[in-house]
Amino acid sequence: MKEPEPLIPEQVVTYLERVFPAQDFTPETELRKLDFHYGQRSVVKFLRSKFYEQNENILNPKLRE
Repeated sequence: MKEPEPLIPEQVVTYLERVFPAQDFTPETELRKLDFHYGQRSVVKFLRSKFYEQNENILNPKLRE
């Protein structure tokens, strides 16, 4: 049985987007720093995607089935 996903509040996603904004890097940037940054952004993008998905489902009952 699939575990239900918790609802993702928009305020949390907005806050994380402010705290972990997208950045530009130079070719000299260390790989570790790039990996760390893109890991943070990956989580923010995942939560934003889940937020949209959950709200689309809330507004469109056919998608909840």
